[in-house]
Amino acid sequence: MPQSDGYVSPDYLRKTAELAWRLKERTYDLLALAPGDHALDVGCGVGIDTVALAQRVGPSGRMVGLDVDDEMVNQADALARQQGVADWTSHQVGSCLGLPFADGAFAAVRAERLFQVLPASVDPQQVLAEIVRVTTPGGRIVLADTDWATASVDFDDLDLERRLMAFFARTMRPNGVAGRQLYRWLRLAGLKEVAVEVIPMVHHDYTLTPFGDWLVKEATAHGVASQDQMTHWKQTLQQRNEEGLFYACANMVVVSGRKG
Repeated sequence: MPQSDGYVSPDYLRKTAELAWRLKERTYDLLALAPGDHALDVGCGVGIDTVALAQRVGPSGRMVGLDVDDEMVNQADALARQQGVADWTSHQVGSCLGLPFADGAFAAVRAERLFQVLPASVDPQQVLAEIVRVTTPGGRIVLADTDWATASVDFDDLDLERRLMAFFARTMRPNGVAGRQLYRWLRLAGLKEVAVEVIPMVHHDYTLTPFGDWLVKEATAHGVASQDQMTHWKQTLQQRNEEGLFYACANMVVVSGRKG
């Protein structure tokens, strides 16, 4: 599977993991893992979640992470060794379009912020079908993704802020509204007991949001705003950040279900 335009670096994943810890813990709980379970994290990144989940399945279980990027997988393996869970935790390079596992191999499968970065050429329901396939009957599936159309930034020019947030959701993510689509996809996939939770992701550090230089460059290039407007945007948010006054928020949607 090709790497999408939504690719993010290992360092970015580590930094945002601290902000997303409430979300992550909730997805772990919804998996309902027990010692001895075999579980899979699709799009595992640098292994933050696989290492945490390995503690829940314990040495009698098996925790597996899969990612399309070999650098991520190497760093995930290193983290597992560092945290002492490598004996029952493994990571491998592979595509979510064809998961390299047997039918019903896992009691629980998780994917966080995967669907928003899938290339436009990839059918998300095909990816979900693979996740369902490798889940054992009665097993749990938990997906979490961002609804970037809910993003907001405290900025005085509301019209400009709304244009920029809509542009980000529509153009700067392969699927910026994946979060709101998860419920429909899980229902269509035939899962039982499908439930939805919404967790706001609040940012008080401008530098950890995607609304800085990247948005300034793309919005200017696409004619969404003038150079002067984007300069004002950046300077205002930087100043508020320095004064401890910066605020941005976007909703994360967590959807869980059980394979029948």
